[in-house]
Amino acid sequence: MLDYFYTAFHKASLDGSPVLHPLWFKYPTDASTFGIDLQYFFGDSILVSPVTEENATSVTIYLPKDKLYDLATLTPVEGTGQQVTLTDVNYTTIPLHIRGGAVLPLRVAGAKTTTALRATDFEFIVAPGTDGKAKGSVYVDDGESIVQEQTTSVEMAFADDKLCVHGSFGFDVGVKVAKVVFLGVEKSPAFVTVSPEGGKGHKVPFAYDGACEVVRVQIDTPLTHGFEVVLHYNQYV
Repeated sequence: MLDYFYTAFHKASLDGSPVLHPLWFKYPTDASTFGIDLQYFFGDSILVSPVTEENATSVTIYLPKDKLYDLATLTPVEGTGQQVTLTDVNYTTIPLHIRGGAVLPLRVAGAKTTTALRATDFEFIVAPGTDGKAKGSVYVDDGESIVQEQTTSVEMAFADDKLCVHGSFGFDVGVKVAKVVFLGVEKSPAFVTVSPEGGKGHKVPFAYDGACEVVRVQIDTPLTHGFEVVLHYNQYV
């Protein structure tokens, strides 16, 4: 999740947006969030619910009335504005949820160093909100220079079964977007296409997991230009 964190800190450097958000910051009309000081959002979209009791393997957390997704399994979670208890939380796990309405710029695999991670392909996670839409961004630079000569700044937006990726691509990230993973998909699409921004699309491989409501699409597209990924439900389009 390095790029997600790096983008959050970059945004903070531009406009002062907090990197850590208390729940009430996201849900200012929900009075139940006002006294919560152990849960928080890291960046705009990751709800962190740490286990804070010594030797505990369960934790009671508050889930706002919103569309959420379990980050570990990617399955949808309907927040009802009530507390829930998570059990069987092992000692190396922190419960994490994606807030609906986000597109996360992740990598297809983790790595032990920043250098190794930056040589790993991207994987975008699309987590629609209650309105069926999602958005996100990713900022990449050389990671070392104080003054950057070239940067890549990309915006992602999902609506009506289409993910649009566009922005400026001045810095060569050196890797591609290998996969796009769509969450909360209730039925399998007939086929999926990827195309350059404004260009003609072609079909790409995908897999549908009905139990988790997840569509995994293999696009293998360089992050050097804008592109679109579309889920098609009409076989004859």
